[in-house]
Amino acid sequence: MSTMLPDDVERAVLVGRVWRDGVINGPCVVAVRNGEVFDITGHAPTMSDLLERDDALEVARSAPGEPLGSVQQLMAHALDAKAAVGAPRLLAPCDLQAIKACGVTFAVSLLERVIEEQAGGDASRASALRSEIQSIIGSDLSAIRPGSPEAARLKADLIERGLWSPYMEVGIGPDAEVFSKSQPMSAVGQGADVGLHPDSKWNNPEPEIVLAVNSQARVLGATLGNDVNLRDIEGRSALLLGKAKDNNGSCAIGPFIRLFDEHFTIDTIRNAEVSMLIEGGDDNFHLAGASRMREISRDPLDLVSQVCGRHHQYPDGFMLFLGTMFSPIKDRDTAGGGFTHHLGDRVSISTPSLGKLVNHVQRSDAIAPWTFGVRALLGRARGASPVRAVPAVQARMEHATYPSLAGRRVVVTGGGSGIGAGMVEAFAQQGAQVHFLDVAEQDSLALQSRLATLATPPVFMRCDLTDLEALDAAFKSIGEVDILINNAANDDRHKLADVTPEYWEQRMAVNLRHQYFCAQAVAEGMRQRGGGVILNFGSISWHLALPELTLYMTAKAAIEGMTRGLARDLGPHNVRVNCIIPGAVRTPRQEALWHTPEEEARILAGQCLPQRVQVDDVAALALFLASDNAGRCTGRDYFVDAGWYGA
Repeated sequence: MSTMLPDDVERAVLVGRVWRDGVINGPCVVAVRNGEVFDITGHAPTMSDLLERDDALEVARSAPGEPLGSVQQLMAHALDAKAAVGAPRLLAPCDLQAIKACGVTFAVSLLERVIEEQAGGDASRASALRSEIQSIIGSDLSAIRPGSPEAARLKADLIERGLWSPYMEVGIGPDAEVFSKSQPMSAVGQGADVGLHPDSKWNNPEPEIVLAVNSQARVLGATLGNDVNLRDIEGRSALLLGKAKDNNGSCAIGPFIRLFDEHFTIDTIRNAEVSMLIEGGDDNFHLAGASRMREISRDPLDLVSQVCGRHHQYPDGFMLFLGTMFSPIKDRDTAGGGFTHHLGDRVSISTPSLGKLVNHVQRSDAIAPWTFGVRALLGRARGASPVRAVPAVQARMEHATYPSLAGRRVVVTGGGSGIGAGMVEAFAQQGAQVHFLDVAEQDSLALQSRLATLATPPVFMRCDLTDLEALDAAFKSIGEVDILINNAANDDRHKLADVTPEYWEQRMAVNLRHQYFCAQAVAEGMRQRGGGVILNFGSISWHLALPELTLYMTAKAAIEGMTRGLARDLGPHNVRVNCIIPGAVRTPRQEALWHTPEEEARILAGQCLPQRVQVDDVAALALFLASDNAGRCTGRDYFVDAGWYGA
């Protein structure tokens, strides 16, 4: 079963969905860690919710969850038709997302689509047509860039010869073919039967990489897919695309979504080779093939941009099949007849970074019907057990745009995770040039990778802020800074009797000292350029006198005094200094270490507003205070706590 998982599974961040019987009796979101599967539905009720979270990677890696057993056992159950009733079953890893697909994104598949159309769905004519068309236009169109002048000249030539086709239009024209492959919740997963429409006699699998994209058009990860293709039905008319593509079991996705991080990026996808093996169940037929992503005609991110943007939104995100160059033409039943499926075929689709997706071929009217859709999922959510109920994941905030932030040079300390990561992303989305400092390399590199597709991607620099020489060197390396976000801190709990002089010094270095020396490092440059912004981060903790946080609260109280002093000293040079005081912000660290239902109830009871403060709420305040719109705001403390303090 190890071959079903990524070659580097020990470092891969895998998330998926599992059906659980019994009290749950429905789908759950799971994460794979060290060979074990954990139910993390309490942190993300759906896969769509998980992919909307800024901290999706951190949740997948470390959020508490109920153990469900080993991933090897789960995989074995998925592939065993006689698996024990009641055992967790692996599902397709997507749920509410739209399922979109791109066609004819490879030159080889483009030629085969033209052949399908010219053959009118008659498999017996395919071989002769293939030779005729290749003799005219050649067999390799991969050198032609879609939408280029060269492509336009080829189009004119083919029209003159009477060989132009709608497939050629989307293959080498400026616009990609993008269609709805299947409905949300309808995809089948690992080990499930895939379905052929009973009218089809000429069909094949299409092995593809599938991108997982959230509502912000950000690619969070990837998985494998089988786009079952009915060549005879689609070949009769492009208007039959719905019948050819969207049938019961016609879309398989899985086994897991692998999230992008420092080890797995969009470049991994660009260089992947997808292999496929078809094994006949009744005739010992074997057919192997491969699809090399480096030969794709359109970049994966270009395809994403053609699907989602100002012209079309997907509030639940979408899964995007990227297309295939695999075109099975090996004769199976008759000479010149090419390939078609037999019932019982086993189809295996694999690539080293994503593992292997295995399905068996049957008729769509003979396999298990699709019965659990969006309405059932919503009904289950309404009737969820109080034990499993969690506060709803709030929709991501769409930040206001501040033109004055575009191009500004921003430094965020502690920017690798939590509130700091929210600062990094929010400022980068404004077009600012962001550097962020942190000692947590894994989280920071993952964040940098996730935001690499932004117009101005942020840059991570490893720096231990308690080392003042390293801090000074980092700022000299960065150069001019317009906005400093003093965010880094650590709120370890401690008891009075356990504090030593060494621990005192270390806590002050982690929570207070670096804020002053970071401000010192940027102040002179700001003075010379006629202004700048420093945002220090305080804490609501000392205002509420929370227990076992004395040293943390001492440092945070001092930061408010430091803010006033710096504002007075730097004000004549048009440098504004303010302090942001977050309330109880839901971050992965807080949830992993201290979150309990009782704590949640206590916080909500203390706030004026009934919603928890999110990272986006804090980022929204920081964007305003850093912008020119807050040009007369300095020397003040700004709370974003849902009315907790003083309520």
